[in-house]
Amino acid sequence: MLLKRTAEMVRHAPGVALVAWLALVLPSTLLSVATDGDGRFGFVSGIIGIFAQFMVTSRLARQAGLMQAENVPGRASSFVLLSIVTGLAIMLGFLVFVLPGLYLLARWSIAVPIVIAEGAKMGDALTASWERTRGKAVPICVALLVVGTGLLGSVALDYFYVPDYGTMPLIPTLVSDLIGFGSNVLAWFLAMAIYSFSAREAEPRLEEIFA
Repeated sequence: MLLKRTAEMVRHAPGVALVAWLALVLPSTLLSVATDGDGRFGFVSGIIGIFAQFMVTSRLARQAGLMQAENVPGRASSFVLLSIVTGLAIMLGFLVFVLPGLYLLARWSIAVPIVIAEGAKMGDALTASWERTRGKAVPICVALLVVGTGLLGSVALDYFYVPDYGTMPLIPTLVSDLIGFGSNVLAWFLAMAIYSFSAREAEPRLEEIFA
Protein backbone atom coordinates (compact mmCIF):
# COMPACT_ATOMS: atom_id res chain seq x y z
CA MET A 1 0.00 0.00 0.00
CA LEU A 2 2.78 2.47 0.87
CA LEU A 3 4.77 1.72 -2.28
CA LYS A 4 1.62 1.95 -4.38
CA ARG A 5 0.78 5.34 -2.87
CA THR A 6 4.38 6.47 -3.46
CA ALA A 7 4.17 5.45 -7.12
CA GLU A 8 0.87 7.32 -7.46
CA MET A 9 2.46 10.48 -6.08
CA VAL A 10 5.34 10.19 -8.54
CA ARG A 11 2.90 9.70 -11.43
CA HIS A 12 0.97 12.80 -10.38
CA ALA A 13 4.11 14.93 -10.00
CA PRO A 14 6.67 13.56 -12.51
CA GLY A 15 8.08 17.00 -13.20
CA VAL A 16 8.75 17.60 -9.52
CA ALA A 17 10.53 14.26 -9.21
CA LEU A 18 12.59 14.81 -12.36
CA VAL A 19 13.68 18.35 -11.52
CA ALA A 20 14.68 17.35 -7.97
CA TRP A 21 16.52 14.31 -9.27
CA LEU A 22 18.53 16.25 -11.86
CA ALA A 23 19.17 19.09 -9.40
CA LEU A 24 20.91 16.57 -7.16
CA VAL A 25 22.66 14.50 -9.83
CA LEU A 26 24.18 17.10 -12.14
CA PRO A 27 26.04 19.28 -9.59
CA SER A 28 27.29 16.22 -7.73
CA THR A 29 28.61 14.53 -10.88
CA LEU A 30 30.18 17.69 -12.30
CA LEU A 31 31.84 18.59 -9.00
CA SER A 32 33.14 15.06 -8.56
CA VAL A 33 34.76 15.09 -11.99
CA ALA A 34 35.99 18.69 -11.80
CA THR A 35 37.57 18.32 -8.35
CA ASP A 36 38.92 14.76 -8.79
CA GLY A 37 36.47 13.48 -6.19
CA ASP A 38 37.57 15.95 -3.50
CA GLY A 39 35.27 15.17 -0.55
CA ARG A 40 35.55 18.74 0.72
CA PHE A 41 32.94 19.76 -1.84
CA GLY A 42 30.41 17.18 -0.68
CA PHE A 43 28.63 19.82 1.38
CA VAL A 44 27.32 21.38 -1.85
CA SER A 45 25.21 18.31 -2.59
CA GLY A 46 24.00 18.36 1.01
CA ILE A 47 22.83 21.96 0.76
CA ILE A 48 21.08 21.31 -2.56
CA GLY A 49 19.47 18.19 -1.08
CA ILE A 50 18.06 20.09 1.92
CA PHE A 51 16.61 22.80 -0.32
CA ALA A 52 15.22 20.25 -2.80
CA GLN A 53 13.57 18.15 -0.08
CA PHE A 54 11.85 21.22 1.34
CA MET A 55 10.53 22.25 -2.08
CA VAL A 56 9.43 18.73 -3.06
CA THR A 57 7.66 18.08 0.24
CA SER A 58 5.93 21.46 0.12
CA ARG A 59 4.73 20.86 -3.44
CA LEU A 60 3.43 17.37 -2.65
CA ALA A 61 1.66 18.60 0.49
CA ARG A 62 -0.13 21.29 -1.52
CA GLN A 63 -1.00 18.86 -4.27
CA ALA A 64 -2.46 16.39 -1.78
CA GLY A 65 -4.43 19.12 0.00
CA LEU A 66 -2.44 18.59 3.20
CA MET A 67 -0.66 21.94 3.47
CA GLN A 68 -1.84 23.66 6.65
CA ALA A 69 1.12 25.94 7.33
CA GLU A 70 1.77 27.85 4.13
CA ASN A 71 2.52 31.13 5.89
CA VAL A 72 3.73 29.82 9.25
CA PRO A 73 7.14 31.40 10.03
CA GLY A 74 10.10 29.31 11.13
CA ARG A 75 9.37 26.21 9.05
CA ALA A 76 12.61 26.42 7.09
CA SER A 77 14.82 26.77 10.18
CA SER A 78 12.99 23.94 11.96
CA PHE A 79 13.39 21.79 8.85
CA VAL A 80 17.13 22.43 8.57
CA LEU A 81 17.67 21.73 12.27
CA LEU A 82 15.53 18.59 12.02
CA SER A 83 17.52 17.36 9.02
CA ILE A 84 20.81 17.80 10.87
CA VAL A 85 19.69 16.22 14.16
CA THR A 86 17.88 13.23 12.65
CA GLY A 87 20.63 12.73 10.08
CA LEU A 88 23.28 12.46 12.77
CA ALA A 89 21.15 10.20 15.00
CA ILE A 90 20.23 7.86 12.16
CA MET A 91 23.84 7.75 10.93
CA LEU A 92 24.98 6.82 14.43
CA GLY A 93 22.32 4.11 14.51
CA PHE A 94 23.59 2.66 11.24
CA LEU A 95 27.20 2.79 12.43
CA VAL A 96 26.39 0.99 15.68
CA PHE A 97 24.22 -1.57 13.91
CA VAL A 98 22.04 -1.35 10.81
CA LEU A 99 18.70 -2.12 12.49
CA PRO A 100 18.68 0.77 15.02
CA GLY A 101 19.33 3.23 12.21
CA LEU A 102 16.59 1.73 10.05
CA TYR A 103 14.17 1.74 12.99
CA LEU A 104 14.84 5.42 13.74
CA LEU A 105 14.44 6.23 10.05
CA ALA A 106 11.03 4.53 10.05
CA ARG A 107 9.76 6.14 13.26
CA TRP A 108 10.90 9.61 12.20
CA SER A 109 9.90 9.12 8.57
CA ILE A 110 7.13 11.73 8.62
CA ALA A 111 8.83 14.33 10.81
CA VAL A 112 9.78 16.42 7.78
CA PRO A 113 6.23 16.51 6.34
CA ILE A 114 4.90 17.41 9.79
CA VAL A 115 7.27 20.39 10.00
CA ILE A 116 6.54 21.56 6.47
CA ALA A 117 2.81 20.83 6.20
CA GLU A 118 1.78 21.57 9.79
CA GLY A 119 4.38 24.13 10.85
CA ALA A 120 5.49 22.07 13.85
CA LYS A 121 8.76 22.72 15.65
CA MET A 122 11.50 20.12 15.48
CA GLY A 123 10.83 18.48 18.85
CA ASP A 124 7.08 18.40 18.31
CA ALA A 125 7.53 16.91 14.83
CA LEU A 126 9.78 14.13 16.13
CA THR A 127 7.29 13.32 18.89
CA ALA A 128 4.32 13.38 16.51
CA SER A 129 6.09 11.20 13.96
CA TRP A 130 7.00 8.70 16.68
CA GLU A 131 3.40 8.54 17.87
CA ARG A 132 1.80 8.29 14.43
CA THR A 133 4.10 5.47 13.30
CA ARG A 134 3.68 3.46 16.50
CA GLY A 135 3.19 -0.20 15.60
CA LYS A 136 3.88 0.52 11.91
CA ALA A 137 7.69 0.30 11.90
CA VAL A 138 7.96 -3.06 10.12
CA PRO A 139 5.99 -2.19 6.94
CA ILE A 140 7.64 1.22 6.83
CA CYS A 141 11.07 -0.41 7.12
CA VAL A 142 10.21 -2.79 4.28
CA ALA A 143 9.16 0.13 2.08
CA LEU A 144 12.33 2.04 2.99
CA LEU A 145 14.48 -0.97 2.05
CA VAL A 146 12.78 -1.27 -1.32
CA VAL A 147 13.15 2.43 -2.05
CA GLY A 148 16.74 2.38 -0.78
CA THR A 149 18.01 -0.29 -3.17
CA GLY A 150 19.41 2.46 -5.39
CA LEU A 151 21.61 3.66 -2.54
CA LEU A 152 23.03 0.16 -2.16
CA GLY A 153 23.73 0.04 -5.88
CA SER A 154 25.43 3.42 -5.69
CA VAL A 155 27.64 2.26 -2.83
CA ALA A 156 28.54 -0.90 -4.76
CA LEU A 157 29.53 1.10 -7.83
CA ASP A 158 31.65 3.44 -5.74
CA TYR A 159 33.36 0.46 -4.11
CA PHE A 160 34.25 -1.29 -7.35
CA TYR A 161 35.05 1.71 -9.56
CA VAL A 162 36.83 4.18 -7.29
CA PRO A 163 40.55 3.89 -8.14
CA ASP A 164 43.31 3.94 -5.56
CA TYR A 165 44.36 7.35 -6.86
CA GLY A 166 42.31 9.99 -8.63
CA THR A 167 38.59 10.07 -9.23
CA MET A 168 36.05 7.59 -10.51
CA PRO A 169 35.44 7.66 -14.29
CA LEU A 170 32.61 9.88 -15.54
CA ILE A 171 30.13 7.18 -16.60
CA PRO A 172 30.27 5.13 -13.36
CA THR A 173 30.09 8.40 -11.39
CA LEU A 174 27.00 9.50 -13.30
CA VAL A 175 25.29 6.11 -12.94
CA SER A 176 26.11 6.01 -9.24
CA ASP A 177 24.65 9.48 -8.72
CA LEU A 178 21.56 8.70 -10.81
CA ILE A 179 20.57 5.63 -8.83
CA GLY A 180 21.71 6.97 -5.46
CA PHE A 181 19.93 10.31 -5.69
CA GLY A 182 16.98 8.56 -7.33
CA SER A 183 16.54 6.65 -4.09
CA ASN A 184 16.76 9.90 -2.14
CA VAL A 185 13.97 11.52 -4.12
CA LEU A 186 11.80 8.40 -3.89
CA ALA A 187 12.33 8.40 -0.12
CA TRP A 188 10.88 11.94 0.02
CA PHE A 189 7.84 10.77 -1.92
CA LEU A 190 7.54 7.75 0.39
CA ALA A 191 7.60 10.03 3.45
CA MET A 192 4.71 12.01 1.99
CA ALA A 193 2.85 8.78 1.20
CA ILE A 194 3.16 7.69 4.84
CA TYR A 195 2.17 11.16 6.01
CA SER A 196 -0.88 11.26 3.74
CA PHE A 197 -2.22 8.13 5.41
CA SER A 198 -1.44 9.33 8.93
CA ALA A 199 -2.97 12.76 8.31
CA ARG A 200 -6.24 11.34 7.06
CA GLU A 201 -7.11 8.66 9.55
CA ALA A 202 -10.67 8.48 8.33
CA GLU A 203 -9.75 7.78 4.70
CA PRO A 204 -8.41 5.23 5.33
CA ARG A 205 -7.27 4.62 8.91
CA LEU A 206 -3.61 3.77 9.49
CA GLU A 207 -4.58 0.56 11.23
CA GLU A 208 -6.37 -0.56 8.07
CA ILE A 209 -3.48 0.42 5.80
CA PHE A 210 -0.98 -1.74 7.66
CA ALA A 211 -3.34 -4.59 8.54
